[in-house]
Amino acid sequence: MNILLIGGNGFVGKALIKEFKKYNVKVSYLSRSQNYSISKDEATWIHGDIFDIENIITNEKYDIAIHLIGTIKNKKLYSKLNTESVAQTIKLCQKQNINKLVYFSANGGFKQYIESKRNGEKLVVNSKLDYLIVRPGLMYGKDRPTSYFNILPIKFFSKLGIPFFKNVHPLPVEKVAESVVKNILRNTDSTIIEIKDMK
Repeated sequence: MNILLIGGNGFVGKALIKEFKKYNVKVSYLSRSQNYSISKDEATWIHGDIFDIENIITNEKYDIAIHLIGTIKNKKLYSKLNTESVAQTIKLCQKQNINKLVYFSANGGFKQYIESKRNGEKLVVNSKLDYLIVRPGLMYGKDRPTSYFNILPIKFFSKLGIPFFKNVHPLPVEKVAESVVKNILRNTDSTIIEIKDMK
């Protein structure tokens, strides 16, 4: 199996690469910049911009693409990074004859953020590709120390029954990566992984 991560040089991408490595799965990650903490042993870097797919050069044949591009912080980029980038990834899959797309969506958050992620989901569902949509909550882990600062207040407010916080259930990024990789390797018919499936 050969996996292509789109935007895979960040927090979630690194966790997925480590998890795939346990099963000796070949992984490449496409990004504008190389992450030097990811060794060549773990994954191959492909220099490229998803918004410039004509200039993405690779001779590899990939079985699955995993879309990881997105933002929750910059509202001005919700449409571009959370929705338009998905359309570009679908075009890249078609160009490279990649038959399955895994899309990291979201389970909760600001209204505009969720809308932009759901719009991305619609593109994936209508793409005619095999797909898996992942809806994690807030992810935390040691590779992003600041992520721990968000956990306690969210757990506190979620216990109060506030819907916004209830849907942003914090999960270790390693747990999310483990669930996604197992789903892929088992080749299940699942089309959506929800928080309850990753706990």
